[in-house]
Amino acid sequence: MTIFTAIATTAMHTPYLNQTNLILTSSNPFARTTQEGHITASGLVIHENKVLLIFHPYIKRWFQPGGHIDEGESPVDAAIREVYEETGFVCSSESEIPELIDIDIHEIPANPKKAEGPHLHIDLLYKLKFLRQEESTEDISCKWFSFDQVESIRIQRALAKLA
Repeated sequence: MTIFTAIATTAMHTPYLNQTNLILTSSNPFARTTQEGHITASGLVIHENKVLLIFHPYIKRWFQPGGHIDEGESPVDAAIREVYEETGFVCSSESEIPELIDIDIHEIPANPKKAEGPHLHIDLLYKLKFLRQEESTEDISCKWFSFDQVESIRIQRALAKLA
């Protein structure tokens, strides 16, 4: 199953079907310039029965690190890069063929500071393997949480799939 097929299947069970179809049929569904929204990637880093989360500076909640996919970058490489940039944790994919463990389609509110209107993020979540810690390039709080401390329903859903 391709990523686009998996996204389309997920979208059928959400109120975002039409908007998701517009994104998937756009000239570049990964580009931030796609008005309806875009595909993003995030990493679920698990180490010693704990999960690495960041305190999202805009939404003000604990989530897995992730973000936008750069031109020519694969989603899993974007997840690895975003984890590193936001936390300083160097990670790799769990396997040679990265397993997509969750797709989440959610609304992003307008952000006047970035001159962005409301849009969708279709986030692809990958399980990543922790290798080592270095200095983060961004000033974002991160912390290891035991599985029972995780409040995000999406992360709980991903952890249940991995159990």
